[in-house]
Amino acid sequence: MDRRTRYFMRDEKFRTPEFIGPADLEVLGDWVTEDIQLVPYDILEAIDLVRLAQANPDADPEELSGNAFAATIGPQGVTIENHFVEDMQGEFSLGTVLDVLLDFWDYCVPGRPRYVAPAWERYVKESGRDPLAGLRQVTN
Repeated sequence: MDRRTRYFMRDEKFRTPEFIGPADLEVLGDWVTEDIQLVPYDILEAIDLVRLAQANPDADPEELSGNAFAATIGPQGVTIENHFVEDMQGEFSLGTVLDVLLDFWDYCVPGRPRYVAPAWERYVKESGRDPLAGLRQVTN
């Protein structure tokens, strides 16, 4: 089964991304596209939290809350719930979430090139970590 995800511009007026991928990842895709959106810094933060949870099995869960969703990221995986739609929720492995976030990063980079490097530089400076280390390179 193809577990890769794809993104494309849904609406030229609003230029909002839409998740295209396996149906069982729809909640995950909606969280990424609706709450994280095309904000490179926020994508980096989510990637970093997933990688930190992968690296430390004793880590306390971290919560990211946005406009429509709450995501709890911990060593056992990621739980996502929609604030407004009761049955829009799901649990996902860290590896699956990381794959979707990296796909979204790869979508964001050519779509918002002037924002990517400054967001990455700011994130690394503020956190002291490169969430993309060993996965992607950021160039100016």
